Amino acid sequence: MYYAQVGPFTRYIPGEDDNIASPEPTQEIKYSRGDLVQDFHGWEPRFNFRYSIDEKSSIKGGYTHNYQFVHLATLSPTSLPTDVWIPSTDRAQPQFGRQGSLGYFRDFKGGMFETSVEVYYKDMENLVEYIPGTQPEDNVANNVDNNLTFGTGESYGVELFVKKAQGDLNGWIGYTLSRTTRTFLEIDEGRTFPAKFDRTHDLSVVMNYKLNEKWSFGGAFVYGTGNAITLPQQIYFVENNPLFDYGDRNSFRMDPYHRVDISATLTPKNTRQMTDPETGELFEKNRRIQSTWSFSIYNLYSRLNPYFIYFSPEGNFNQGTANFQAFQVSLFPILPSVTWNFKF
Repeated sequence: MYYAQVGPFTRYIPGEDDNIASPEPTQEIKYSRGDLVQDFHGWEPRFNFRYSIDEKSSIKGGYTHNYQFVHLATLSPTSLPTDVWIPSTDRAQPQFGRQGSLGYFRDFKGGMFETSVEVYYKDMENLVEYIPGTQPEDNVANNVDNNLTFGTGESYGVELFVKKAQGDLNGWIGYTLSRTTRTFLEIDEGRTFPAKFDRTHDLSVVMNYKLNEKWSFGGAFVYGTGNAITLPQQIYFVENNPLFDYGDRNSFRMDPYHRVDISATLTPKNTRQMTDPETGELFEKNRRIQSTWSFSIYNLYSRLNPYFIYFSPEGNFNQGTANFQAFQVSLFPILPSVTWNFKF
């Protein structure tokens, strides 16, 4: 893999400043269009194997290591969706990860049922997070990566899978028990904390049923542990201005995410009966336009899954009755839909 950062680009070099989160730049290095600022390269080997125990079961494993040249960074003082994608630079080196997996796979009843259990482990380097206390305006007249800190992470877990692959009624169940953590020397005094998208439990259930040649039905249930976010533990008022005292990074969990989706698909008869004018025999001919109708309901029981949490003031500041109340914002309640698919 090869990646290069080229101009035009201006590198702001921070000077000595009491405000570490947003130091004032004291020097600039300018690169013209096409100038090479920094380049990175490396190998991405992959290794996979399969060992057949018998006709029904096997062991599979693999190892990879990968580079990622785009970083995902999130401002910690808010649970709002403020994720920012940042390309690798001369300061923010590419992320690097190594992952290994090992699993046991077995079929039952002539391949009608497929099952597996698989474990994995991944470690990551050059991960990025915003320095605590950083605000969006700190990126003005500055490089975004000057407000970043760099650390490591790891992810590991076990995945269970059962699939019914044959018959009018089919589907699968998948469950993952996992943990994903981050460690940064400049965050929480170097203590390890859960990643934003760390999901301890992840369950998916999918079922499909073919009633006849015209009608088929489907349903899905998903469940996942809520995202880890950082919320204030205390709020102080100084001259009627609120100051938030935040807890440890990602020490609060949103409510779990879950929903049910259902669907029904109607496939009309896409042929019509014709009579051969010469022989008088009947035959089937494909219609010029073939179509299907899909009727679906997303989030059947209208679960208000959390999207982000914000704080709104209540009361009167001057009278000393002001307080902040937390509110949850949710998206996508129950959503029915009808879709007509056709080809000609």
